[in-house]
Amino acid sequence: MVKKAIAYLNKNAARPVIRWQVAESVNISEDYLTRIFRREMGISPWDYLSRYRVQMASRLLTSTGMSVNEIAGQTGFQDQAYFCRVFKKITGMSPRRLREQGVKV
Repeated sequence: MVKKAIAYLNKNAARPVIRWQVAESVNISEDYLTRIFRREMGISPWDYLSRYRVQMASRLLTSTGMSVNEIAGQTGFQDQAYFCRVFKKITGMSPRRLREQGVKV
């Protein structure tokens, strides 16, 4: 079930993902999904999704000339400010700094 949830999250990472949709995609309740996901992966499905989105964004930051705002939209974040907060929380640096350093996360 967790593998199916991960596949769903990866496939839909560039779009807004709603909790009930993920649970429905694997035919279990939202709460049960969160419990088994955390047990198997050590993080919640939403933390996993944020980390996956940040990985996608890191690749775009280091390999394209797209603006930070464009990358935020392409990777499923609601807006640039939220994207920058999540990105810094996960990587320890701003998207701009990562791009300047050319570091791959």
